Amino acid sequence: MILSLPLQVILPRKKQARIFVLNLNIYRNTHYIVLNQAKALYKEQVEQAVKEWESEQIIESFTPPFIFTYTVYPANNKAFDLANVLPIVQKFTDDALISLGIIRDDNHKIIPAINYRFGKVDKDNPRCELEIREWR
Repeated sequence: MILSLPLQVILPRKKQARIFVLNLNIYRNTHYIVLNQAKALYKEQVEQAVKEWESEQIIESFTPPFIFTYTVYPANNKAFDLANVLPIVQKFTDDALISLGIIRDDNHKIIPAINYRFGKVDKDNPRCELEIREWR
């Protein structure tokens, strides 16, 4: 199972929309109400990705434990730290998958292995791909 996930969400505002980039530096300095809004919008995008995947596969065939591999495809070649981006993507995604009933929990018994990877620059479709595999 591979889900295509966003690297940012757009928060609606009265005057001008605000782009919330999933990054640890931004996350730690953002008010909790804004974080909750960003998480809710992110969950909607994860739900859409799951629906697209479910139309091709049967999700009930997966049983824990799982290996999660997050691969980031940034929009440009600017250097960045995987550990600033992917932990926030992971946290938002795990919470969305739990809320959507895809996984029961995100503890070490359900997800004993998590990998972070750099894919390649994709200026037309920046994203993070989550590959979920059964632990064997």
